Amino acid sequence: MKKLTLTSLTLLLVVVLFLSGCVPSKKSTSSENSDPNGPVEVTIFTPKFSDDEDFSENEFTKMVEEKFNMKINWEYVNQDAAKEKRQLSLASGDYPDAYMLVTWLDNISKVDAQKYGKEGVFLPLNDLIKDQAPNIQKAMEDLPYLEKGMTAPDGNIYGLPLVNECYHCSVSGKMWINTEWLNNLNLEMPKTAEEFKEVMKAFKNDDPNGNGKKDEIPLSGETPKVGGNPIQFLMGAFIPNNGIDYINVNEGKLSLGAMQPEWKEGLKYVHSLYEEGLIDNGAFTQNSEAFKQLGTPEGDAILGAAAGQHSAIFVDLQSEHSKSYHVVPPLKGPNGAQYTSSNYGNVNNFAFAITDKAKGEKAEALIKLADYLYSEEGTIATTRGKEGVHWKKGDPEDIDLNGQQAKLVQIPQDPNLTDEEKDAMKYGWGERGPLGLTRTIRDYTAADIDEWSPEGFERRLFNATKKYDGFQPEEQFNFEAAWVDPEEAEEVALLKININKYIEEHMVQFATGSENIDKDWDNYIDGFKTLQVDRYLEIYQKAYDLGK
Repeated sequence: MKKLTLTSLTLLLVVVLFLSGCVPSKKSTSSENSDPNGPVEVTIFTPKFSDDEDFSENEFTKMVEEKFNMKINWEYVNQDAAKEKRQLSLASGDYPDAYMLVTWLDNISKVDAQKYGKEGVFLPLNDLIKDQAPNIQKAMEDLPYLEKGMTAPDGNIYGLPLVNECYHCSVSGKMWINTEWLNNLNLEMPKTAEEFKEVMKAFKNDDPNGNGKKDEIPLSGETPKVGGNPIQFLMGAFIPNNGIDYINVNEGKLSLGAMQPEWKEGLKYVHSLYEEGLIDNGAFTQNSEAFKQLGTPEGDAILGAAAGQHSAIFVDLQSEHSKSYHVVPPLKGPNGAQYTSSNYGNVNNFAFAITDKAKGEKAEALIKLADYLYSEEGTIATTRGKEGVHWKKGDPEDIDLNGQQAKLVQIPQDPNLTDEEKDAMKYGWGERGPLGLTRTIRDYTAADIDEWSPEGFERRLFNATKKYDGFQPEEQFNFEAAWVDPEEAEEVALLKININKYIEEHMVQFATGSENIDKDWDNYIDGFKTLQVDRYLEIYQKAYDLGK
């Protein structure tokens, strides 16, 4: 019944938006070029961030147009409506030659890739890659996860992802602690869950900021951000917890971590912290602004430890307090568990697809463009800018994140430039469409050697993340990377919403004592039956098996 309702609403939305004139105007994409030697004209759908953004006058655009003898007609959509307009264009049949997306605004899911690939709307790219795309082939060889992650269960590749191997982003569930307070109280960095609790007690009771007031907050966080909830980090001492789908893998078999006895023990531990006043009341309810006020007070520091992917979430980098916060490595639990969350080396979605409006020379021109963007030269040009203007080659004194001579150094922009001069310097399309922004490229960029300066923040995050290496579970599940059957996509999406909401509500209730974990645990487990958890795991198990 829910499935029918969602489908009906989707169709109604398409009709209403179409009649109200919200469909992007169709460009002339199917006509052949009148001049056989002239540039190949293609239409590319892409979001833009401001009304005056226009890639047609962009120097990078002109360079690639000349390089590949093509003329790009841009079909822009406002960033706020990017997903809606893309879906509408596909549903109406009024779609471009290619989609080039900004994945954090909108992306082509694996469900959509299968759906529109099967319908013939998205072209299979296998032969085009084989014949025209050496850089994409090289990326598939260099990155073991790439080809497997791009290839649909039917053996076809219907889209290309943005490869963005952000190392520090791979661990969202970090914990940061005020090491100045540790030093003031002659305490060591905690290594176990019990030691962490003892440190939090000392932060609460022993006046670590030395102002004679009981104003210290031992531990806080924010919601609903992944990584901001302290439970994500703390649960790693008991059971793997990525804070996203709560699904774990053991010998290829999926299970819901939030139903396991180890989860119960982890919640008991968190409740013990809360019961003793060691976790801030707002940790499970406050927003980012309130959280940052705790980490950036005008006077003495008041925050002892904070959950977050990076410290700038809770403390202003310009603040004197910023240098006090260092990461806590994964804690070892009473039964030896010691895990961190990780999301690295997956193809979750696609940033680029070629449609059946672009056949023959159009498809070849588009795959050559995508192939260039996957190359080191193309990736650097579109994301870092022009050599000699936006970046330069590193000198011996320029050090990259691995401690080697940097290959690339960003040239600081003159703060006195006028808006017109800044516009004239714009180059590239940013992190848009298919790119090969590998960890190698990210790491060989120069970073300030002083990791505690605002300019050295990337180095600080790099060094912090290294402390979590080796604690990731051997087997992991990423729901976005799974090839879910399109026929089951709506069903599992609804199940996921309901199950995650149930987990997260009870997680907080058990942590705060609103529910008694010993008395109410069995009822909590029984509730998953009503939510069809077996069916939920069945669908994802099938998708996980397809991706092996």
